[in-house]
Amino acid sequence: MGRDTDILDRLLEKPCYIMDVLPRQVERDAEGSFFDVEDYLLNGGRRFGFRDRFVAVILKLMCYYRAAVLWDGWVDRPSPAVIDEAVSAMEEHGAGTLRVLFAEEDALLIFDWDCLHLTVYNPSEEFGSLAERIAWSEGLFWRKGEPTGTGRGVVL
Repeated sequence: MGRDTDILDRLLEKPCYIMDVLPRQVERDAEGSFFDVEDYLLNGGRRFGFRDRFVAVILKLMCYYRAAVLWDGWVDRPSPAVIDEAVSAMEEHGAGTLRVLFAEEDALLIFDWDCLHLTVYNPSEEFGSLAERIAWSEGLFWRKGEPTGTGRGVVL
């Protein structure tokens, strides 16, 4: 497990991209109601639409690249049902993090339940190009993020 943690820690420091429901990051001092909207979208009835979009992104990427997920231990080549069950458990608890490692691509996707985005660390040009098209297919925006070493990819 120590080696796996080293891989994750290394990737969390790499360049990252965000698959987001918003076209750009909301500034900390914005006059809008971001946190109220985020809470409503994550905890209200609309959460199911976002959940389905995020699961679809992961499943679509799994069609092209070998994946391993960190969810109650590492699962290599998880079935779609494993992804769905993990996200359902996160939804039920209103919290959780799913880490999807694409080892051959040296890329990492992070899904934190309490965020309206997915973060992709260290995507190659090919992986990033495909991930961007998949994001758009799910109504998400693809933009450059800032690595934070936390898995969140953005600093608010």
